[in-house]
Amino acid sequence: MVSLMLAAMLQSTAPVTSFTAPNAPPAKAGKPNKDGLVCRKETLVGSRMKTRVCAQAQELQIRKNEDRDLTEKAQALQTIRQ
Repeated sequence: MVSLMLAAMLQSTAPVTSFTAPNAPPAKAGKPNKDGLVCRKETLVGSRMKTRVCAQAQELQIRKNEDRDLTEKAQALQTIRQ
């Protein structure tokens, strides 16, 4: 039953293109450039190298909220399994 719930949750979420390391310090958002893009460096899971991520400030905030929601859902499912 848990695997069915997990499969349903994974199908209902949008694919994630990258994950930031859970113990990484919060990325500092730079100032918007002339195009309105904010660039920051993020550490990807499984890599020691940081990658530069540029997006609109609103897009970064939406991504941050979606990442937080996904983490909370995964933690809630893990609590149910135990």
